Amino acid sequence: MPLIGIYVRSPLLLGQIDNWRRLGDHFSGEHLEWRTEDALGWATVVLAFAGGFWVLSRLGSWQERSRDQPPKRLFAELAAAHRLSYLERRLCRAVARDEGLREPAELFVRVDLAGALAARNASLAARLFDNA
Repeated sequence: MPLIGIYVRSPLLLGQIDNWRRLGDHFSGEHLEWRTEDALGWATVVLAFAGGFWVLSRLGSWQERSRDQPPKRLFAELAAAHRLSYLERRLCRAVARDEGLREPAELFVRVDLAGALAARNASLAARLFDNA
C-alpha cells in the first residue's frame, strides 16, 4: 500500500475532512457580504496608517527646522564671535532695523552698511569691516 494511501485513509484525517471542505465557506454566501463592522475596521486601519504618516512627516519637518539656524541665534553667535558688548549688539540691531534689514545678521556681511554703522560708532564699524 502506498504511503499516501495510509494518510488518506487515516481515521484522524477522515474525521476532519468536513473541516477541510468547509474551509472555503467563509469566502462565499453570507460571509461574503460587506458588514458595518468590516467597514469600521478598515476605516480604523486606514486612519491609523494616515495618522502615523502624518506624525512621521511632522517629526521630519521639526527635525529639519531645528537644524536650520534661526536668525536671532545666528545674530547672537556672530555678535559673540566678534566679542560685541550688549550696547554694541543693541546698536547693530538698531542700525539693521533702520536700514530695513529683515535679518539683523546681514549687517555682518553687508559692506555697504559700514557707513551707516560708522555714522553711529566708528570704532565698531572699523572692528567689523576693517578688511573690507
